[in-house]
Amino acid sequence: MKFVFIFIFFVSINLYSQYDLKYIGNISVIRNNKKINLDNATKLYDKDIIETENDGFAEIKINGKYYYIANNGKINLDSKNAILKNGAIYIRNNAFKSLEEFKKYDDDLQIYADPIPLYAGKMGNIFITSKDEIKIKDSKLLGSSRPIVKFFEVKNSDKKIKIYKSVFGIYVGAQDEKYQFVCNMELKDKTLLNLAIDIKLDFTPPPPKPRQIQGVTSTMTNIISNPQKSKEERELLNGKIYISYTPTNYADKVYMMPAQGRYSSQFGAFRGYTKDYARYHQGFDIANTNGSPIYAANNGVVKISRELFVRGNCVVIDHGEGVYSSYFHMSKLIAEEGQYVKKGEIIGLIGSTGMATGPHCHWEMRAGNMTFDPLSVLEKNYYDMKDIKNLTRIK
Repeated sequence: MKFVFIFIFFVSINLYSQYDLKYIGNISVIRNNKKINLDNATKLYDKDIIETENDGFAEIKINGKYYYIANNGKINLDSKNAILKNGAIYIRNNAFKSLEEFKKYDDDLQIYADPIPLYAGKMGNIFITSKDEIKIKDSKLLGSSRPIVKFFEVKNSDKKIKIYKSVFGIYVGAQDEKYQFVCNMELKDKTLLNLAIDIKLDFTPPPPKPRQIQGVTSTMTNIISNPQKSKEERELLNGKIYISYTPTNYADKVYMMPAQGRYSSQFGAFRGYTKDYARYHQGFDIANTNGSPIYAANNGVVKISRELFVRGNCVVIDHGEGVYSSYFHMSKLIAEEGQYVKKGEIIGLIGSTGMATGPHCHWEMRAGNMTFDPLSVLEKNYYDMKDIKNLTRIK
């Protein structure tokens, strides 16, 4: 009697865990580490793995909801749910008339990335385009460093297409071979869309022995030996300023060099200040005589204009959409906090305050609270659909 009860129990669980599958194109189902043969309509079970190829699209009905897997996708069935591992999955209360209809529906929403691959220490962009308005609930890049990825709708001459843009930096010391872009959104018809798309990354090779900085002053040594004050400064900038977002884009498409002079240190240089203190250089240094002018690299609102412990006299400008430029070590502050400045306006004078061996402007750019090479913003940024279509489509 006990055996019969256990048998009935397991049979009932097995029947309860069956899911209806429909598909077009080429797909694979892995069960118990083995690929199984498929008919055009078949049953799936918990722990099955479904993979769609470039031409494959699938529909699974689970507990009254319809899950649609786009091409190049991978999901796991677990505890009566479809768990996305890669690609795109749509969740709906109502079924499409056919998978061909879903295929056209999926093509309405497209995603582009610039550049491909992403580069460690460079700025990256992701664009989502749609015929209808969408709600992006959350989005992120998963890797060794996790920039803030936040989307804003941008103006577009093609009124039939909505464009959503995110700007972010990738940590200069990233060692990943890829980042995964994860995003959840709600479409106009209340369909839920979950994305998990792998993006290749051109990572930074492990650094050689740091180049020793010459002329480390007693002021610099004092700064290094006071980690608490340095921490407070980081909390101000990283914890309050750089993580804040202004949806408005103030900046022109092309930035300008903020100062004239000798280019004394490139972005990403691995430098040693003392025997135990080495860092990647997070900015681009322009050396000139004390008192030489520093200009705003683009339009924006001044968020910081004050003396800091490590960075000396410092100006930080918010350019909108999570992009900030910072200018350190000034001998004199000119721009005031809260002031709107235009590209080319003088915001301060070159100096050597804070942690500096000589008079220079340390120019730093951030997006998504990650530094990236400032020289990359001297080129055009993409804003219009005709430009975006020339980028690499990742969905």
